[in-house]
Amino acid sequence: MALLPPQGADPGPGTLVLNARFSPSPLYIRAGSTMPIAVTFPPPTGLFTFNYLPPEMFRWDEDAAGALGIFTRPGEWTAVREGTTRLYAEPDALMPAKSQLRTGIDAQVAAAKAFPAGSAGSGAGGGAGREAVAIYFPWFSERYVQPPSRPRASEDWSALTPTVKPYDPQSEIVTEQHIRMAQDAGLDGFVVSWFTNRRKFDWNYDELFTPTLANFARIGPLRGFKVYIHYESHMNLLQWPNGEPVPLATAAERAQARLDAEADFAYLLGILTPVEANPAIFVYLAEFTGLTPQDWKTVVDDTRRRFPTAVFYGGTYNLAYLAAFDGIYDFAAGYFASEYDSYAAMAAAVKRVGPNKRFFATVTPGYDSTLFWGPSDLLIPRGDGAYYQMTWDKALAAAPDGVFVTTWNEWGESSVIEPAKQYGYKYIDMTADNVIKLKSK
Repeated sequence: MALLPPQGADPGPGTLVLNARFSPSPLYIRAGSTMPIAVTFPPPTGLFTFNYLPPEMFRWDEDAAGALGIFTRPGEWTAVREGTTRLYAEPDALMPAKSQLRTGIDAQVAAAKAFPAGSAGSGAGGGAGREAVAIYFPWFSERYVQPPSRPRASEDWSALTPTVKPYDPQSEIVTEQHIRMAQDAGLDGFVVSWFTNRRKFDWNYDELFTPTLANFARIGPLRGFKVYIHYESHMNLLQWPNGEPVPLATAAERAQARLDAEADFAYLLGILTPVEANPAIFVYLAEFTGLTPQDWKTVVDDTRRRFPTAVFYGGTYNLAYLAAFDGIYDFAAGYFASEYDSYAAMAAAVKRVGPNKRFFATVTPGYDSTLFWGPSDLLIPRGDGAYYQMTWDKALAAAPDGVFVTTWNEWGESSVIEPAKQYGYKYIDMTADNVIKLKSK
């Protein structure tokens, strides 16, 4: 029994693949979670093909307290309580010509998390108060042929290897699996990184960002999962003459950037407004661009005339930008003590500007870009989760309006909380525990 990367007909990442040729091995699944099941028949007994088996093709070996899972629909099972049991597939029932093929798995089921009512983890959609969101990057794709300078597989970017394989954020199957994992962590939504279609660098953005955003806009609402935007302003509004972004320097440059930002916002909100009551755009490096608070206020005010329910967050801790934005956050705040030690003061200062202004505190499990980007002055070991918990403790002590997780899947910087082979669901569990605290305040 093995969890194998798909071959032949793809059953989809996140599927439990029972391989008839291998012996059983343990699998972790949290109570309340659902996992699809497929069976493959490798040579010499058959082709590398996958088959979703109906419930009658499976049986349970029950422990003293009874079965630990139930079938919800053909090819899927849902864990219902904590414990360990064994699930057997009987391939003969599906393919009578194949004799004596039998496989099993020890299913180790972890206890369910008791999310407060109304939170994402409770299955009731995002909370109306404090939100927990994670930034999501579409570009670590094994479907898309990267430019020569970039690796092919997601694990080639990082010392970590995702459990979802092949890694294809442009696939609806991967979107579905990522949403399930994120909701298991109690997250309310993803803040999806977006680069404008107006600019072309070394990626074809239409192949990366357009299908990913379309998938989230379609599937997210069906799962009660929010879809927001991380607007990469340094990529979308600035020039890169020597491989580095150059802030806007003249009034003419700032005027053009305002027009470009308004065009981008209109495009994005045209996608999100039909599916989100309060679509949100997080503007990365809002101050770094060289646009002033008044510049951004012009952009936001003009956009809000067309999209009155939209919400805007500025990526800066400069309180002057609250004149333009509904709240502030900082993508990288979890990397620096000077910033995460200021969470409580920032949360209070934001409320002094206006009681409806919002502050998102940032949490992160660590940082290591050595494998892909090369040696860096910034290297933050995970410490088996200790660093992640420290940033959560700082955030929770500040009683913020929301928590911004950096990141769900930035494999190149190894700042991911998405399940990986090296640590399993550890950071999903840690996130779930802390989201309960956040939403219980």
